Amino acid sequence: MASGKETPRQKMINLMYLVFIAMLALNMSKEVLTAFGLMNEQVVESNMNATERNKKFKQGLDEKANEQPGKYLALKNKADSISNLADNLYNHLESIKTTALDYSQLEDERDYEVMDKPDAIDEMFFIGDGLTPQGDEFLSQMKVFRDGVSEILKSNLSLQDISDDVIKKFSTNQVTDRDGVVRDWIEYHYMGYPLVASLTKFTMLQADLKTIESELLSAMLQGKLKIEASLTNFDAIVIPDKTAFFAGDNFTGRIILGKNDKTLKADKVLINGAELDETSMLTGQTILEFPAGPVGEREIVGEFQFKEGDSIITIPVIVPMQLFLNQIQLLFLLIK
Repeated sequence: MASGKETPRQKMINLMYLVFIAMLALNMSKEVLTAFGLMNEQVVESNMNATERNKKFKQGLDEKANEQPGKYLALKNKADSISNLADNLYNHLESIKTTALDYSQLEDERDYEVMDKPDAIDEMFFIGDGLTPQGDEFLSQMKVFRDGVSEILKSNLSLQDISDDVIKKFSTNQVTDRDGVVRDWIEYHYMGYPLVASLTKFTMLQADLKTIESELLSAMLQGKLKIEASLTNFDAIVIPDKTAFFAGDNFTGRIILGKNDKTLKADKVLINGAELDETSMLTGQTILEFPAGPVGEREIVGEFQFKEGDSIITIPVIVPMQLFLNQIQLLFLLIK
């Protein structure tokens, strides 16, 4: 039409088209909200499984520390410190999610299509151009975890990759958005987002915590085992075939590698039917001293006992001796 004016019919078609586009956008929005909710459920379940795995790992480490404190206690203390930091932040994130859901007063917390408003998190974290006490506390908790783990690991070069990952994943530095605008981290990630999206973000942070805790516990124990297996911890030990050789005899015997473990301490040592007192059982060695008796062939017979889980592991001791002196003192290296 020359005038360019739309007929009533054309206006109606255009209006119906706009309504149709709006309906598509609305349906897509609901699908996206539901997708966030379902993803949140899956990550929550994964976090529960990771919590159980880490708990069992810590229980095993606690048992080792009780059995051999000289070997594992320092490692246990470091693992406890990291786990405490992770648990504190994890629980803080969980309290944020619970508060946000309570604020929203939802009839069904799995009805994700109604979790499209940002009010719960916006009012919890932001006031005017600044942050509420809850917003400040959230940033503070992130910093405590980030700096705490970094401090614990700073002397362990083999774990620096994990330490760097912690600093990266839990950074709260300012962010430059796609338009080149520099924005505060908490505003960029949480202001104006639908509730279900923010809940999922908090759950993902919790997943990062569990993953990092698992990686650190595993890497720390592997590092300890690697040190234990190092050849620098072994001694060459000469074992003669007999205890006395005379002029003209050929010396015969063996050279074996024995682990010289300066942290291992026996729970009980029995020698010639008698239990040695606590002062004789040092870390890495057990001291023997007793009257040698008359000249002749003798044997030192006994066993080392070590607690391992619910079992007692015994290592027999049988040493033949040809006695020529009235007194003899032997130093036994513990070999394991």
